[in-house]
Amino acid sequence: MRRSLIIAMGARAIRTLTAARAQRGRYPALEQNSAFLGPEPRGKDAQTWHIRDKRKLSPRLREFFIYSPALGRTVGVRVLLPGIPAEVSPVIHLFHGGGDDFRSWTDFGSAEELTLETPYLVVMPDGGAGTYSRLAVGSEVHDWPRFHTEEIPAFLKANFSVDWAPANQLLAGLSMGGYGTMKYAAWHPDRFGAAAAFSSPLDPLSTVPAFDIIAMREGARSMTLFGDPVADRSEWLANSPYALAENLFGLDLWFSAGSGSLEESKDRDLLESMINSQGERFSARLNGLGIRHSWFPRTSGLHNWSSWERELGAWLTTLGRRRNYASSDRRGPGVADGSEFSYLTGHALFDIHGWRVEISRRRAQIVRFDAVSAAGFSLSGTGSFRVRTPGLFEPKRRYDITVSGPSGDNAYQQRADKKGRLTFTGRLAAAMHDPIIPGRRTQHFTTLGQDEVTTVRIASAPVDADTGVGADGDHASAVDVSDPAQPESADDVLGAYIESGRDAAAADSPTER
Repeated sequence: MRRSLIIAMGARAIRTLTAARAQRGRYPALEQNSAFLGPEPRGKDAQTWHIRDKRKLSPRLREFFIYSPALGRTVGVRVLLPGIPAEVSPVIHLFHGGGDDFRSWTDFGSAEELTLETPYLVVMPDGGAGTYSRLAVGSEVHDWPRFHTEEIPAFLKANFSVDWAPANQLLAGLSMGGYGTMKYAAWHPDRFGAAAAFSSPLDPLSTVPAFDIIAMREGARSMTLFGDPVADRSEWLANSPYALAENLFGLDLWFSAGSGSLEESKDRDLLESMINSQGERFSARLNGLGIRHSWFPRTSGLHNWSSWERELGAWLTTLGRRRNYASSDRRGPGVADGSEFSYLTGHALFDIHGWRVEISRRRAQIVRFDAVSAAGFSLSGTGSFRVRTPGLFEPKRRYDITVSGPSGDNAYQQRADKKGRLTFTGRLAAAMHDPIIPGRRTQHFTTLGQDEVTTVRIASAPVDADTGVGADGDHASAVDVSDPAQPESADDVLGAYIESGRDAAAADSPTER
């Protein structure tokens, strides 16, 4: 009953917002946004993103229509040129909320006026209904994260002079756009320097009906966005800024919400009140993790454009001086040189600070990539893994590798490649015991092994006085991970195991990311 009531209230709120904006004549229907361009590209033309149309709307405002392979269709993007031009410009990725589109921030949020005296290039891409997630719609998959974090940067790189230093790549958004902002920041803390969310739900598990409603507005079936919140809890956590909050250490975090009322005597905006309480919880979680942030619970304010215009202006006003501390955190230059960091994720394939990690698994899980440095790392969870380091090591030099985990210990030597990288493969917990066909009889596998930890230690190989085998590798005769005659650590044997596991995972886990 409670869930039905929440869904009804949420649907009514979204319908009201959409109707009010459509009445002003600014929001064409989805199929009308790019209908003037004709049929969507097919064949080779549909394999890469490309600009299908562009126009100049004002001295600073440009509008583009881009075909996106990640979405399988053409979508709109608006770009504001810097008010204070420079040879290269920092970027603000500015996201709209549910019921809005790529025009919203300039049509209703005064983004053009508010950024006039700033050095930022502002990119405002379409976000669909506002899930900011990978969403199955019939036989299609709308991969909004790929569009926003891969194709939009490629579009900017090809068309504008942009500063790609993390400190100069900023994220901001309202409502569901703020959710996307914090999620993308938690997914890619090595790529962004600041994230701001205005009136945004930051804990999806506390707002399941709202996320369900918005996904259905884009055409998805109920409870298919991240799956069932109980049976597929790991998938919800993998898409939750609240659950991944520890990844946000060192970013310049700014979030706000109104009280849900303009006057105490007036009826409350229940959506804004709920978001305000989520903001309090998110702030408490960040405090518990020791993460610096700025939380602004306003004493008034509704879930509307008057509030969001005010918040964008306030964030821009304080942005310059608030970013100064970012250079002293663990994401600084030292990380690229091998200094320690940690990362929490629900992805089976991810790149972070130059490290590439692949995990073959049959079920979604949260993985902790911990204590990562040139001295080694640890991985939690089940399945099989392949990890490739950045170029932190001396090319062609031999290193002692020790892998310790639930499946036992393994020690061998490996020579760094010509780029100074090492590659490790191995098994995590329960690698051979995951259920091939999930069901009632295999429910006990849901969390089995997820807390188990596998540790990899790396050290320069010492010189052996008797044999002459040493760190320079000139006469080394120890086991090499690249030697196909050594099955225990051979990369091709475990690589084949990982590939077969990945095929099984793709077939058995439709919600896998």
